[in-house]
Amino acid sequence: MRAVRRILQVVVGTGLCFLLTAYAAAQTGGTLQGRIVDDQGLALPGVTVTLRNVETGWTRTDVTDEQGWYRAPVLPPGIYAMRAELSGFAPAINERVPLTLGQELTVNLTLRVATLQETVTVTGAAPLIETSSHTLGTTVSREQLDSLPVPGRTFTALAQTAPGVTGVGGGGVNAGGQLSRNNSYRIDGVSNDNNILASPRGGISLEAVREYIVIANQFAAEHGDASGAIVSVVTRSGTNDFQGRGFLFHRDESFDARNPFSKAQGSGKAPFSQQRFGGFAGGPIVRDRLHYFGTYEGTRLDQTAVITSPLVPVAEREVPNNEEGNQYFGRADGRLNDRHSLFVRYRLDAQVAYNNGVGGLNTFERGVDSINRNQDVVVNHTAVLTPRVLNELRVQFGRHFADNVVRTPLDAPTINRPSGNFGKASNQPQGRTEDRWQLVNNLSYSIRAHDLKFGIDYSRVRATSYFNNNTGGTFTFTTDRPFDANDLTTYPTQYTRNIGDPNLLRKNDLLGLFVQDSWRLTPQFTLNTGVRYDRETAFKEATGVEDAALNLAPRIGFAWDPFNDQRTVIRGGGGLYYSKVFLNITGNIMLARRFVGVTIVNPGFPDPYSRGQTAPQAAPSTTVAPDWVKTPMTRQLSLGVKRELRAGMAASVDFVNTRGRNLYNAPDVNAPDPVSGLRPNPAFLRITQYQTTGNSWYNGLQMGLERRGGRGPQIGISYTLSKQTRDVEDFGFTAQDQHNRAAEKALASNDRRHQLVTNVVWALPADFQIGLFTQARSGLPFNITTGVDNNRDTNINDRPDLASPDGDPRDRATYNANFTGRVGNLPRNSGLGDAYFEAHLRVSKFVRLSRIRVDRLEVFVEALNATNFVNLGAPTGNLRSAVFGRSTGLASGASPRQIELGFRVDF
Repeated sequence: MRAVRRILQVVVGTGLCFLLTAYAAAQTGGTLQGRIVDDQGLALPGVTVTLRNVETGWTRTDVTDEQGWYRAPVLPPGIYAMRAELSGFAPAINERVPLTLGQELTVNLTLRVATLQETVTVTGAAPLIETSSHTLGTTVSREQLDSLPVPGRTFTALAQTAPGVTGVGGGGVNAGGQLSRNNSYRIDGVSNDNNILASPRGGISLEAVREYIVIANQFAAEHGDASGAIVSVVTRSGTNDFQGRGFLFHRDESFDARNPFSKAQGSGKAPFSQQRFGGFAGGPIVRDRLHYFGTYEGTRLDQTAVITSPLVPVAEREVPNNEEGNQYFGRADGRLNDRHSLFVRYRLDAQVAYNNGVGGLNTFERGVDSINRNQDVVVNHTAVLTPRVLNELRVQFGRHFADNVVRTPLDAPTINRPSGNFGKASNQPQGRTEDRWQLVNNLSYSIRAHDLKFGIDYSRVRATSYFNNNTGGTFTFTTDRPFDANDLTTYPTQYTRNIGDPNLLRKNDLLGLFVQDSWRLTPQFTLNTGVRYDRETAFKEATGVEDAALNLAPRIGFAWDPFNDQRTVIRGGGGLYYSKVFLNITGNIMLARRFVGVTIVNPGFPDPYSRGQTAPQAAPSTTVAPDWVKTPMTRQLSLGVKRELRAGMAASVDFVNTRGRNLYNAPDVNAPDPVSGLRPNPAFLRITQYQTTGNSWYNGLQMGLERRGGRGPQIGISYTLSKQTRDVEDFGFTAQDQHNRAAEKALASNDRRHQLVTNVVWALPADFQIGLFTQARSGLPFNITTGVDNNRDTNINDRPDLASPDGDPRDRATYNANFTGRVGNLPRNSGLGDAYFEAHLRVSKFVRLSRIRVDRLEVFVEALNATNFVNLGAPTGNLRSAVFGRSTGLASGASPRQIELGFRVDF
């Protein structure tokens, strides 16, 4: 850490001494660049290029180099007016150049010798093709957020419009075959990651989002903490014109289709009511200098969780599952002078969910009241020191608070049966507070044909938490029949319990350093190179084990405009990408030191010790630190082409290959011999050791088609054909046979062979508009298990033998589970779930009300899952379950058709 502190002192100190504040390690703007030539095609050096944001009045000036090249990086997204001037030539003007987040837009201009005509005005749509970038990314615009139905109004919902990105329910996404934990989320260039859960740290009202970009593959060296996707949001700022909005969305059960799992056939709908309401206001404080913007969004949800367990009486299968949320956002932007600008923003996302965790096989006792509160303050200062040097400094303080309040006593046991889960949830109650201080300081420097960028990103994370993990004990039954003391077949097969102190303090210091170069070898060919270094201290702080990986990530890519017409780009590249450390893992290792775990096979009930177990059966289990650890990483390769088919329409095809290494898993390093049943260390039962020895493989063909601008529909279509295999799943994965982990290599649980996503916005006559967002995906694999501990390792994840290769995968007769002392020969994830389809539709009518100082009234109706397609969850894979091979609920994030009414007033 002494070396790390020294690096920080030098880099940050140097930057502050020269007021060099820099671009954060995530996109917060775009780049306008191009070549200025005369009417003979010769480069014109010394041309002054002025870019003016027509919304805020802020300007940026650049001067072309000896090759006639200008470049203005880190411009806030918006509409720009361009003016190019050089003595002896008539000025050239382009009054409308739209720039989106993360875009590297090339706009070339031709200057003609001055005549009586004073200026030359250039018109035409901006090109869709970025001929200098090899990154595979998709921008979700403000128009799409306003016009498309957005399920849950979460900013990640439309991320699935990007090729290679799939939804996983609850707003999460997978990209390039990686898990959602491997993504990184940024808002205004600073981290929005929850370091404990490896998930987004709270949401933000859609009204506060200007646009966001989803980078699914081949992101530049400036981006770190992700081996999956980068989701980068830029928030809205005020403009020179006052603007405001009020809105209301309403749903209730009278508009919705019936949940097929809610009650017996013929029963009524479950009670439901939801209101989303709020608005925004923004405008100038000092025109062209100082602007403000603020939003509020509230949610009130009264709904019912449906229990599908056949062990629960029908009259008790519906439980209130209400939610309440409030989101606040405020931002102020100031232009200090022509070279320096500043913005400050604050965000608060507060949510409460009652009886969370109830539903499906989980009964009422499993519920908790979940309280979540996320807030952050961000300060950004931008300095344009010269036309060739630009810097930004960002400082963030963010806090995530969460607490789960249980309904049952802390010492109440957990009871798991094949067709129903009773008692207190084994991982509740729990709560945490995570604080993050972040400093980002980068330098952008353009010299001749090189666009260089250097940067540092440092975060200090401190997290306090408590986690009552199985402190009440867990009874596992292999039968649904009621307990009978005189019938041994009704006894539980296993009892586990942890005893100890649940309180933790976790520390993590994250340091990222990078350098990258965008080198224009010719006007048609750009070579993008870079290298990044990342280091985290979480494992060393928790276990004393140093990260054995070098964590040096070289990256290279190219973009080639073969016809020099800005209509075609051939792109490709490769690189290494490291994920972030997942603090739940280090927390589990720390908890193991504080807890004693006991496992009893064939215990008594309700007193597990009443059957007089011997000491070996009552031996404790524990979790230990790894002997070595490496940060999970992926090697990514891609090659593709994007072509503008006609004005406003472009198509792309990219092949993506990803190889994951050092993935988390949790083997039992004290696994017993399957024949004798003896463990290497008889003083312990299971000894779980978190390791980074997992692997993944992904190949995908990603295709996209987009139509933007002009009359007619705005269209986006993406199709992905892919295959992913893994030998581990999430961080707690344990193989069925610890002595043959290679047998776990199989289709990944998140393998989607086919996915087709479309989005359409179409303005119709009479001020009507439709928005359509559809998803069609093939089914997910699911695992099939015997439901008992065949190999006697105390893990009930054993797979059966395949008795009938041609049999129905959802028929018990296809398998044989009647054996002991070994594992079955059925490969992991041999089952295949059902296909998934959703079509979300929005129909709007606009009314002009200028007489009452209202710019526009929009009345709309939204139908989520408009076709009422039943998207089933994963079938039950436990052969002993009464519902084997059948789904007991809808897929995560799915619902029956929901109709929502609403209006928006813009003024």
